[in-house]
Amino acid sequence: MRRAVRLLCIMILTTACETSTDPLDGIINGGGSLTSAQASGNWTFTFQRTNNFPCTGALASGQTVVTFLDVLSDGTLSTASSWQNPISGAVQPLSGTVGLNNGAIRFTFGASSGRAMELTSGTMTASGAVTTATVVDPSPGFGQIFGTDFCQYSATAVKTG
Repeated sequence: MRRAVRLLCIMILTTACETSTDPLDGIINGGGSLTSAQASGNWTFTFQRTNNFPCTGALASGQTVVTFLDVLSDGTLSTASSWQNPISGAVQPLSGTVGLNNGAIRFTFGASSGRAMELTSGTMTASGAVTTATVVDPSPGFGQIFGTDFCQYSATAVKTG
């Protein structure tokens, strides 16, 4: 019983001290609602390396990746969605989701021969920005696209069209 009372007191005190409009910093609410039309279009992602792994041959910090998002009314990306490999120039498949009610995004950048990298924890806004995204290469269950060993990047994006 004491544990339950303590937990209740902590929750009340934490709630009483919270003054921001987004008390969980977007974890639940993300970037706010947006439409599939606002999410669809051309986006340019900028990657910054964030790990100390050997990751030889990885994308350089500041590398941009151009994508085309075709977001359906349920937030899933259609098969028309794609990304352009900045090294080879090849246009490759992009799959995933955009949470239209909260802006949460999760994308898989596909490549040939069972290779993929994954963008997780990003937040898309109706004003045409993506923040707080993390990209891992390789995506779990796939081979690596760029370099060798595990690579991790932070990513931001702007809608360009």
